[in-house]
Amino acid sequence: MKRRAPLYLLFLMSLIFIFCGCGAPAGEEEAGAAEKVKVVATIFPLADIIENVGGEAVETTLLLAPGDSPHTYEPTVEQARAIARADLLFFIGEGLDDWAVKLAGAEGIAAIQITEHLEEEQLLRYAPVQLAAEHRGAAHDHHSHTSRDPHVWTDPLLVYEAIAPLVAQKLSEAAPRHKDYFDHNLEIYRGMLYDLHLELAELVAGFSQKKIITYHSAWGYFARRYGLEEIASVEQFPGQEPSAQWLIELVRLAEEHRIKAIFAEPQLSKKAADVIAGEIGGSVLYLDPLGGKEISGRDSYINLMRYNAAIFQQALR
Repeated sequence: MKRRAPLYLLFLMSLIFIFCGCGAPAGEEEAGAAEKVKVVATIFPLADIIENVGGEAVETTLLLAPGDSPHTYEPTVEQARAIARADLLFFIGEGLDDWAVKLAGAEGIAAIQITEHLEEEQLLRYAPVQLAAEHRGAAHDHHSHTSRDPHVWTDPLLVYEAIAPLVAQKLSEAAPRHKDYFDHNLEIYRGMLYDLHLELAELVAGFSQKKIITYHSAWGYFARRYGLEEIASVEQFPGQEPSAQWLIELVRLAEEHRIKAIFAEPQLSKKAADVIAGEIGGSVLYLDPLGGKEISGRDSYINLMRYNAAIFQQALR
């Protein structure tokens, strides 16, 4: 009997191995067991898109904290270390968050610029900036009228068509063993994005007013997709205070187009918006292009876009 014990134990071990190996869905077990792809993202909407596509196979570090503006942000030492440990860095580009790619270059990390992989016809250029410069007499705006608008994620259909598939492609190149898993996640997420697009299109179609004055030019892609018209912005570059002359012109534009709501953003001062709203007898409403995981109602990219659509509805219905 003692001579048979090793065979009996071997048989039991083989049964345990067989049954334990059947517990997880295809792809998920491998994704969870293998070493995760370490990814750094500059802004929350991009990080959330990556997490939806990458799932359990990706470990995502977000650089920009809620309430911070990417236009004026400077990375901390700890975040520089996170970039140094990463396999990939995703950033938007076009001057929005180029500070991150400098760190990635110093560490030799692969950096993926989202706007660099979009077609020229998918990108917008800063139309309102030229108007503002003419009225303010500004000769040295940070953005020229030929610069490209980086706020591509504010168009959910563009995320569906190009940005989410780009994320899946780059993750698959970094970890080919997870390609099927990434593709599966992408298919599910794209379905959610397309449903979001249809929801927003139906909502905006019911607006009686289509012209808007924003705090800075962050909503051009949303406006183009859903038929709004961004006629001007309070700040043509975040943190750059508008002149008294430009505030007078904004009041005139608001009155001319019967605009009663001026949009501010939680990442920027709303003092100028308050001044304009006071002059036109209107209100200040908060749009949020960035959101954050800890912010109720704006804790995912999809929820963030629903929140902003509801703010537009409040102002334009």
